[in-house]
Amino acid sequence: MKFYTTILLMFPIFIWSQNIKGHIENEKQEPISEGIIQINDNKNLYQSDKNGNFIINDIATFPVSLIIKKSGFQDYELTLEESDLSLNIILKKDTLKSIEAVTIKANKPLLKRKIDRLEFNIDNTPLQNLNAWDILKSTPNVLVKNEELSVRGNSQIIVTINDKKTLMTQEQLKQLLENTDGNNVSSVEVITNPPAKYEAEGSAIINIKMKKNILSGYKGRISTRYHQSIYAKGMIGTSQSYNTGKWQLSGNYNFVTGDYVRKNFDVVTFENDKTRWESDMTRKTHAHEQHIYNFSGQYAVDSLSTVQFGFDGYNAPNNNGHYKIPTNIYNTENNQLQSNYLTSNQKNQFNNSFNSYLVFDKKFGNNDLTWTNNFSTKKFKENQEIATLLNFADQPETNNRFANYNIQNISLYSSQLDYRFSNDKLTLESGLKYSFVKNQNDLNFFNGTSGELIPDLSKSNLFNYKENIFAAYVSSEYKWGKWEMKGGLRSETTIIKTNSDNPAVENQTTRTGIFPTVYLMYNLKDNQQIGFSYGKRIDRPNYDFLNPSKSYYNLYSYFQGDAYLKSTIIHNLSLTYTVKNWNFETYYTYIKDPSMEISVQNPETFETVYNYTNIDHGQNLGANLSKSFSIKSFWKLNIFAMGEYQQNYFMGTDNILYKNDVFFYHANLSTQITLDKAKTWDLNISYVYNSKTIQGSFNISDSQNTNIIINKKMFNKRLEAGLVFNDIFRTDRNTISTNYANQNQYFKDYRDTRYFIINLKYNFGNQKVKDAKSGNKTDEQNRF
Repeated sequence: MKFYTTILLMFPIFIWSQNIKGHIENEKQEPISEGIIQINDNKNLYQSDKNGNFIINDIATFPVSLIIKKSGFQDYELTLEESDLSLNIILKKDTLKSIEAVTIKANKPLLKRKIDRLEFNIDNTPLQNLNAWDILKSTPNVLVKNEELSVRGNSQIIVTINDKKTLMTQEQLKQLLENTDGNNVSSVEVITNPPAKYEAEGSAIINIKMKKNILSGYKGRISTRYHQSIYAKGMIGTSQSYNTGKWQLSGNYNFVTGDYVRKNFDVVTFENDKTRWESDMTRKTHAHEQHIYNFSGQYAVDSLSTVQFGFDGYNAPNNNGHYKIPTNIYNTENNQLQSNYLTSNQKNQFNNSFNSYLVFDKKFGNNDLTWTNNFSTKKFKENQEIATLLNFADQPETNNRFANYNIQNISLYSSQLDYRFSNDKLTLESGLKYSFVKNQNDLNFFNGTSGELIPDLSKSNLFNYKENIFAAYVSSEYKWGKWEMKGGLRSETTIIKTNSDNPAVENQTTRTGIFPTVYLMYNLKDNQQIGFSYGKRIDRPNYDFLNPSKSYYNLYSYFQGDAYLKSTIIHNLSLTYTVKNWNFETYYTYIKDPSMEISVQNPETFETVYNYTNIDHGQNLGANLSKSFSIKSFWKLNIFAMGEYQQNYFMGTDNILYKNDVFFYHANLSTQITLDKAKTWDLNISYVYNSKTIQGSFNISDSQNTNIIINKKMFNKRLEAGLVFNDIFRTDRNTISTNYANQNQYFKDYRDTRYFIINLKYNFGNQKVKDAKSGNKTDEQNRF
């Protein structure tokens, strides 16, 4: 056995490895030559020589599944345990087959700790039968509470796909990931303390890594999905890839249609008035036309220079719904119905986002220079007409009617230049970046009890936002003996100008932030590692949340942003320990001026205002562990558990500083079983539990989710059929409540999470074709 030091980009790890030596011959003891040998992630290629001999170097993970294929011969399969590996392979003739490849597949550990991230490998597991959103929900360290993503209890995060930022809100990102085929996902990286090279935005990064292959040719896939929850949804899509020596081209398109439901039961109590207002709302949205597409291209100018280009987008031209919400008002002293009103909301939305990029990369010796350009646009329209029939005690029955017409246009451009030097012991990186964002919101309000609605300028508003960011960073990594060290420093200067005409707000600010990162790792014997990291991060508000105009949901509730929102500053400190694939972590996070949506009830007007604002500060202290077990060669078990003490400090409506705290714990258990020797039947069962948690003044109840996945591969694994049962016991629901000073309200929220899915996928062409690499995108795009 040999001790190797392997450097994967900037993330050093130590592994034990050994070689596989083999000889391939036929039954007449004649050598079989020119076999293509693939290993693990298909990055290393070997070929048997003219005498049929081959050597595979640096195999670190066992057992190894060996599959040899050759034109005119039967498939040969063998599972190897860790030992001195010297193989003599005899292939038997099979005139019915024409196979020209030798493939070695080593099973990766599902969980792997790196210096600054936890990698969750799902390649060749039943989890790939899920969509990308449900894969995230099964990923250790990632929590989905009330349909909001968080990492270690912090929701100020960035989601990337192959390090490419997304141009969507949280809800739009969820829709995109729900319609991203899990069969294309290789792994999920949870980067709890991103290095200086990454933008300072967000407390953590979730990076979804898509599969990559290396052989030339053409491949394709057509897929369809039937999704049945309360109402049915459907998807049909295709993906295509073509790879030659110079060109790599990839594209896919999905068409999605269906009805989406969210159920809320809201209760607001006004103590002084001795009334309780109960609203029962079912929002059924028709989204019968959704288009999700992307295209990626890469051209190799020469062996050292490449050009990447591409675009992606999401278009939903007509999402609409007609919601009827009855509200009953009870007297809290005798619990008798006192008054009621009925709200009718006719809503229509248009949503179109488009991203494009151009990247030039040049290598010279140990040096690498990359120039990245991004341009993005988003256009969003929302029209809603709201009618209210009021039947209040001791008052005549009355009607009220108004409308909101809102148009939002966002455009973004960014340019970034990165330089990298690397040798066996030292890596140096530095870079410059500039970005510009322009956002315009035009809200038109109309009023009128009957007939034609009349513009109401007192509630209309035009909001403009401009942002310039200048950034520079330097980072270095050095290795000596058993030590690994990495450090970086990033500077970002932000110039923001906002202008609103109603309410009248004009604000211009310039801020410069310095963001250091430090990592240390010591490699002990017997596959043990201990690591330490610290990083400072920033979370800038989404552009929508800076708009101070009032957007009404009904006559008694509206949403309002804040033009003076502060950026959130986050300090992350963590200590990790790894032994024999057991991953342990303790951490502390301090969050200054966290921003979030809270609701405040006004006893004088009986309004409930949903306001996006800063609270004073928060902090989290926690620990977690993760482990993947191979019980049998066909049976794996994965566990992730964490406990965290959470504190939020917020200013109440009575101008008193309050503390909301809780001990939060989370468990994620899953098992994967291969049901047959041919490895064509897979079963996955998982269970996720979240205890009570907090958000500012709110307490969020516990929730659970149990799901089962069955997957079957047929016709030489070209056709795949899958069945998914999610939230079997309908326990993935929340109650959000607050009770302090004169605030007393709670909301029951259910997002239609119990469903079953039937998936069908057919692969054609050469399924080893490499997908074109997508270019990186900017942090600003994630805030659209």
